[in-house]
Amino acid sequence: MTEDRLEKFLTATTQDRLRLVFEPETAEEVKRYLGQAAFEEYLALARRAVRKLGESHLGLNSPTNLLFVPGVMGSLLLSRTKGGIWWIDVRTRKHIDDLKLAPDGQADADPRHQIIPCTVDTSYEAFLTAILERDDFGHELFPYDWRKPVTASADAFRNQVQQLYDSNGNQKVHLVAHSMGGLVVRAALMLYGKTLWPMVGRIVFIGTPHYGSPSIAGYLKNHLWGFDLMAALGLYLGRETFRSLWGVLNLLPAPAGVYPGTRPDDEAPWTINEGDDVYLHPCANFDMYRAEDWKLDLSPAQSSQLQKILDETHTFHTRMYEAHQNLDQSYRDRMAIIAGVGYKTLFRLAYQKRFWGFWEKTEKVTAAVAGDPHRQGDGRVPVASASLENVGETRYVKGVHGGLPMIPQVYEDVFRWLKEEPMSLPSTMAQALSQHLSLEPESETPNLDGTARSDALTGDPGFWDFEPPDEARLAAIKEQLDKEQLPEFIKVRLL
Repeated sequence: MTEDRLEKFLTATTQDRLRLVFEPETAEEVKRYLGQAAFEEYLALARRAVRKLGESHLGLNSPTNLLFVPGVMGSLLLSRTKGGIWWIDVRTRKHIDDLKLAPDGQADADPRHQIIPCTVDTSYEAFLTAILERDDFGHELFPYDWRKPVTASADAFRNQVQQLYDSNGNQKVHLVAHSMGGLVVRAALMLYGKTLWPMVGRIVFIGTPHYGSPSIAGYLKNHLWGFDLMAALGLYLGRETFRSLWGVLNLLPAPAGVYPGTRPDDEAPWTINEGDDVYLHPCANFDMYRAEDWKLDLSPAQSSQLQKILDETHTFHTRMYEAHQNLDQSYRDRMAIIAGVGYKTLFRLAYQKRFWGFWEKTEKVTAAVAGDPHRQGDGRVPVASASLENVGETRYVKGVHGGLPMIPQVYEDVFRWLKEEPMSLPSTMAQALSQHLSLEPESETPNLDGTARSDALTGDPGFWDFEPPDEARLAAIKEQLDKEQLPEFIKVRLL
């Protein structure tokens, strides 16, 4: 069956994927799944790797000393009982709402689904192929269930690091994480640091929202909006299902006192005056950790459930912050940050106060401000959130959040850091933004990772349209999805 070929391809290792894509029947299924433009990028990666390494030697000569952790939705989810890989695929789009979790966030709302993480999706293949082409690094992948609380993946992460460490002759394991994956790494280190740190080498966080993302706040308030395909996703992922995804809501901006600029000892605490009111959080002018302040018209039971998740997220951010503050500097020195800049980003949600004190219209602040980490970002994560205090290196690149690991200048700097060589990316935001257009970094596979800004269906992933989606256009997209003619749909990412 054709779906068996595609599932075999998607669940294979990077090495095996690069081989399987040359099988004619598999190639046809992959092309249908990815779309023509993305497939051509994938095929070019495979040809380059085989040309450089040979069909039988893809990654076989390198020690397995690097564990890669993808971002939110970068792990594909598989149903043990219903069959097929979910999220997001035009073929299985009607199952997306089945991703709903039970109230405790630890299991599927319908236990018959038995959904598990199974692999990392193809969007990262340019970065993973670059690892294969080296003789000093070999990698494994850590797929995880991004629906569940970030800490829920810590046990499996610890076990995989231990297995890698034991199997490669007690060589230290380097960690490279994109987006939410960085929080998975830090949560495991927080919970199992005594076990993990002796086995861990160096760490790189790429575009990680260490202190959360206002984008997630925007989705919680307005559901899935931003561009047409994201709105189309909202047709299949209901509001209640979204609110059940504990791991996604763990990515809300950290509370005041934890988020950068809001701490008591900050040199210049964030303040913004709006009339008679002073707000102390750069991401919102309401308390994001009070369910009723979201004004979502929830029932008492729904509001109580949301409050439960918000309380857990508040605790999560607080614990993570305290763990980093108390971390030995020798461990922090092993960490490097790569943050993206230069793209329109949702920085702040703010209710506007009208006559009689009623809160009505929601303003979305996206304007960048030169030199302000609270007003510069990669289209999904502000620099202030992508940064961590007192780490070994912090570097900047002009790039879109989803494509950051696939920028050659980024992954080459990742390898430099892991080899304890000087990094080359700019050390300031201003330097990253001032690069000449001809030298501007770009993803090596923009169609494959969904960051192709010339695609009229997705637009620039950093551009946020705050008007309600055009109903006629949304209907046209749904018609294409019903005909299974829109492979770009699998590139939609919350972050």
